[in-house]
Amino acid sequence: MYQIKGKIDSTNAPEFEKEIMASKPTELDASELEYISSAGLRVLLKLTKTVGDVTVINVSSEVYEIFDVTGFTQILKVQKAYRNIDIGGLRLIGKGMTGSVYRIDEDTVVKVFNPNINFDLIIKQENDKARNAFIAGIPTAIPYDIVRVGDNYGTVYELLKAKDLVTVIAEDKVHMDDYIRDFAKTVKDMHSTKVNADQFESLNKKSIAAVGYLSSVLTPEETEKVRAIYANIPERDTFIHGDCHIGNAMVQDGSMMFIDLATAGMGHPIYDMVSMYSLFQERAHDQSAINDSPILRNFTQEEIIRIWNVFIRAYLNTGDEEIIKKAERQIAGLSATRRLFMVIAMPGTLSTEAFSAMKQNVIAYHDAGLDPICF
Repeated sequence: MYQIKGKIDSTNAPEFEKEIMASKPTELDASELEYISSAGLRVLLKLTKTVGDVTVINVSSEVYEIFDVTGFTQILKVQKAYRNIDIGGLRLIGKGMTGSVYRIDEDTVVKVFNPNINFDLIIKQENDKARNAFIAGIPTAIPYDIVRVGDNYGTVYELLKAKDLVTVIAEDKVHMDDYIRDFAKTVKDMHSTKVNADQFESLNKKSIAAVGYLSSVLTPEETEKVRAIYANIPERDTFIHGDCHIGNAMVQDGSMMFIDLATAGMGHPIYDMVSMYSLFQERAHDQSAINDSPILRNFTQEEIIRIWNVFIRAYLNTGDEEIIKKAERQIAGLSATRRLFMVIAMPGTLSTEAFSAMKQNVIAYHDAGLDPICF
């Protein structure tokens, strides 16, 4: 690790170049760098042409701005020096696929990403998606700071006097159905928002492309059936949260907004329905799963099942039990199909027996006939 110190300008750039070209480092620590001029930047440009990719870490906000304005954030991998925060004693208010959300104070929350989450692919991408979603009109909190939480990264969201929806419902269960109906309406409005393909990838195309990874655990015939399940889902250019459930919703001044957009994209609403179904149907009959969930443990088993029943009826805006039953079958089929990837993404998570049972459910769903998605 090469340490850059002090100020680098035209007076000491030649010496800086002599030293750095002698060692040809690919990673630079800028924690003690106070300023760098165009003369210093030209030295770094020469270094990249010599060694290839160069990473500069622990860059102060002031120095980062120099790199950014001059376009060097496109030439080098520049990482800011992030402030550290301690989550000891903070209340856990939500937990998703990529991390956990804690309340810092009445104005802010922090999402702490799991240790295996890639900074460039997920964390930075989530911040960009949240900003793009806000511009598109999606009710979401804007992330304003990336921090370090021990060895992990975190994102701070400003939510002025906002409260997580789970707590709101848990503290006022008399009006639980009303909150869930409002949530369903907010979700449906979100699903009607058109977004730009340059900013949000198609979840259908991404899913179909990923099916090939299952060829190591499925037969060619089984793999094609999984691909057919995804191909049966219509393409749409509307916003999808990617992990849409009440644990990723906040209430501010009576209005709901979403957090945790790491897996956001565009596509059919069924992708978001899977998240609510998985949480409030598939785990509803597993008491250990309820106890382990910071979301579900706020409710009784009866309440958990009721939340799903109220949500699906409010979202579909129907009391027709045949339509509801068909929608649930299609949502359950996609849920099982998506969970097949766990054996690839998280080896050891599923036992051989559990994977086999899940695979059988997926094949049975396919073989029963793939009707057009009914909502």
